[in-house]
Amino acid sequence: MIRKYFRTSLNRLRGGAILDARFDQVEPIFLAPPFTPDVVRAIRLISTRLPLEANEASRQLWQKENNAGCQAEYEALLPVFHQIEPPRRILEIGPGFGRSVVYFSKKAVWDDRSEVHLYDANGNETKYQQKYYDRPPKWPDTSSFCGNLSLLRQVLEFNSIRNYCIFDAAEAPLNSLLGPYDFIYGFYSIGFHWSLEFYLDELEPLLGPRTLFVCTLNKHFRAFPRLQEYSTRIVQCREIKKNAPPLQLLLLSRGELPQVGS
Repeated sequence: MIRKYFRTSLNRLRGGAILDARFDQVEPIFLAPPFTPDVVRAIRLISTRLPLEANEASRQLWQKENNAGCQAEYEALLPVFHQIEPPRRILEIGPGFGRSVVYFSKKAVWDDRSEVHLYDANGNETKYQQKYYDRPPKWPDTSSFCGNLSLLRQVLEFNSIRNYCIFDAAEAPLNSLLGPYDFIYGFYSIGFHWSLEFYLDELEPLLGPRTLFVCTLNKHFRAFPRLQEYSTRIVQCREIKKNAPPLQLLLLSRGELPQVGS
């Protein structure tokens, strides 16, 4: 029994019981920094399901999971990226530790001349329960954020990402940012942990006629009447966890969306 427990724990630590086998050979585009106790403590607040420790095996596991998630999102959106101009002004809402901005930057979704804004805040607790999705705290209460801005900067520097600007949500509401943006996205923030309907008023001033907004949808998501004011489409995104159904990404724009398969 003890041997079986330790084999299971080691297998989980290596990602063997977590990631779909299709991601076993994922390319390490996003690079995880050395796993010090402080780094692990900050990551655990967001990555609540991973058995992370301050060691190389955990660093490799976290790096692998981040690259797998980015690869799935990138592949789902690649037909869209092929049909739009490379964005010049980009906003990511809830970047966590920067996996997506690193991955998209290195994949040349945008270039070094682009203006990349990251909107997040430091947090001390994780509020992933459905009750917070339905009625998340309203600014200036930023307790729904669980980021670590210092570590975000550290990870971006570690990946040689330079053209970015971090906006602290504790200092300014979302709708105070200077829009419009060409591309706004939030893979596990608005739409997933926080209700898109609840935050749409804050998002609207940032949307121009051709802005593309993308977010991951919560499994309990239901369409609401105001979505009829926009062009919307849902695209499937591979789930990186074993035996899990695909995720859904919502595409939203004031104008016409690229004509791609669903």
